[in-house]
Amino acid sequence: MNSDNLSEISLQIKKLRKQKGWSQQMLAQLSGLDRTTIGALERNNYADMGIRKVQRVLQMLDKSLSLTDIGLPTLDDLQASNDFIKDKNYG
Repeated sequence: MNSDNLSEISLQIKKLRKQKGWSQQMLAQLSGLDRTTIGALERNNYADMGIRKVQRVLQMLDKSLSLTDIGLPTLDDLQASNDFIKDKNYG
């Protein structure tokens, strides 16, 4: 999972919590976590954060994690990217 995805999860956690009218402390109590953990999640700080903690918070917000195929670039995609770089005199 790249940092953009983690950042989006953080934004969604904060948004959904506020929509429910819950404080960080309330969400922490409901999910069995510490308030500082909720704050860290909302600040996109996943250092030393286990996936199960994220799952518990999302479950309290009626959400879940899922996998999505991102696919690899096709040969045409790579060719177009290479042409773009040459056109811009980057390469």
